[in-house]
Amino acid sequence: MNAALVDDLESDLRILENLLKEYFSLQGLEFHGSFFLSGEQFLSAFCPGRFDMIFMDNLMDGINGMETARRLRRLDGTIPIIFVTTEESYALEGYSVRAADYLLKPVSKERLFASMDHLTEAGKRRKSLEIKENRIIRQLYLDEVLYVRSAGHFLEILTVSGALRPYMTLASFLSMLQQLGEYGDPSLGLRFQNCCRGYVVCLDHVCSFNPMEFIMTDGSRVPISRPRYKEMKNAYAGYLFRQTRNLAD
Repeated sequence: MNAALVDDLESDLRILENLLKEYFSLQGLEFHGSFFLSGEQFLSAFCPGRFDMIFMDNLMDGINGMETARRLRRLDGTIPIIFVTTEESYALEGYSVRAADYLLKPVSKERLFASMDHLTEAGKRRKSLEIKENRIIRQLYLDEVLYVRSAGHFLEILTVSGALRPYMTLASFLSMLQQLGEYGDPSLGLRFQNCCRGYVVCLDHVCSFNPMEFIMTDGSRVPISRPRYKEMKNAYAGYLFRQTRNLAD
């Protein structure tokens, strides 16, 4: 387990690191923590796939933890962010960057362990599809998908780690998503939305949007058809509300 620990107080980083080492040792896993003493230092070193989770203080010199998290979300829409700070008042703001949890200092072992139990259990429940590409069966994790585009008899599935090009129709792909409860009525806050003819977007990785397009965490843009803009606007609001409720639970 690799984690980034971001805090301008090295003493707090040491305490958190020791607690995390204890937790993962009990799970039979090794833990490696990388220390960053500012948001700027962390962002300059970050690349998708390097860390499994991020622990971040919100009150730091330079850019604070919330702004650091916002910039991080432009690079990675799914990595768990756990805020660790002295200010409880920032908890609601944390929902805007889809924070996985919010821990108050001094962090208690019981509270941290409970948070880790929740995260590791959620990781086991990651939804995936089996996709055949060039006669090879590949596991496609839904939280890694940016968007899907129909290209004739093929699909182009853009993910955080690359692209897949299976021989299948968009309708077949949507049917598979629907069976997993990830696609359907936009009012339900489901993360996959058919935003334009031939395009399906994953709202997990949306940074922002306008009447013409979704802007994704990797900088790519997914078109929104004019007749579907209002529907997509409501779908994204419903998605964010659902995420907030899940975090609160």
